[in-house]
Amino acid sequence: MAYIMKRTASRLITFAVVISLLFFLARSAGADPFERYLSEDPRIPLEQIERLRARFGLDKPLHLQYFDFLWNTLNGEFGYSLYYKRPVFDVVMERLPYTLFLMGISVVLSTIVSFVIGVYFAYKRGTKIDTWGTNICMFVRSTPHFWLGMILLIVFAYYIPIFPLFGALTPGVQHENWFEFLKDLLFHYTLPLTTLLVRQIGMYVLYMRNSTVEVLGEDYMVTAKAKGVPKMSIMFKHAARNAMLPMVTVTAMRFGFMVNGAILTETVFSLPGTGRLIYQSIMNDDFFLLQGAFFIISITVLVANLVADLLCAWLDPRIKI
Repeated sequence: MAYIMKRTASRLITFAVVISLLFFLARSAGADPFERYLSEDPRIPLEQIERLRARFGLDKPLHLQYFDFLWNTLNGEFGYSLYYKRPVFDVVMERLPYTLFLMGISVVLSTIVSFVIGVYFAYKRGTKIDTWGTNICMFVRSTPHFWLGMILLIVFAYYIPIFPLFGALTPGVQHENWFEFLKDLLFHYTLPLTTLLVRQIGMYVLYMRNSTVEVLGEDYMVTAKAKGVPKMSIMFKHAARNAMLPMVTVTAMRFGFMVNGAILTETVFSLPGTGRLIYQSIMNDDFFLLQGAFFIISITVLVANLVADLLCAWLDPRIKI
């Protein structure tokens, strides 16, 4: 129980730091969302702009704006999107399922594939398969999301038009059931998922391979070999089970790192997720929407990390809950 309380308290402190950073970073750029109205139509009276700034609390000192932001956020009030002319919460929750779908499938599939390939490379360590495999993974790991996405888009959506160029669903199509909807969604998400999967598998195969090699050097592994335990049993029942503990933490951390990948991937493929929403909010100086989108994504990441801590405690008997 002490371990759970300690981890929960740590996540709450992180949460407080995150929402504070969201507020100050959004305003550190010095952008005023209402200046856009003046640039688009200089005939708008300055008095009207000042009334809008007062209505949204932007005429107050920064510290008062901060306390208002904290109070509103804790009460579930994220403000009003000046670009979409709708409440921020409604806009973000409309886009969030698309990002969770993209991130969830890519994380689960890449974790399974990385686990198997990483253990296999550790099993073949020192051979040509291990050498070539790790070199390819290192090359893929250094490949930017947007570059790989654009290559796939140019090849398989433009020159070889197998997949759509943009969007998450076929425009104007009324799906008869959930199966048809999911089929259309997966068809549009094939290239974005491939982009994230290739990048993540290249990165996390190395984690699993190195972790397994490290476990293979432990004394109890030497004892298992001396007892005549089959090699594949040693690899998957003994080495892999213990090597996967760091992967649990890494998998949860990936939700945080994947926000960056989601922004780039969703922008390249024009997907209606929160990643592209963040990009649009930056381009439109809509920092109310930017704050809300980052806040909800941050909550998702913190919850995923807390779950990972609890899973590690459950899997590792050395951690006393």
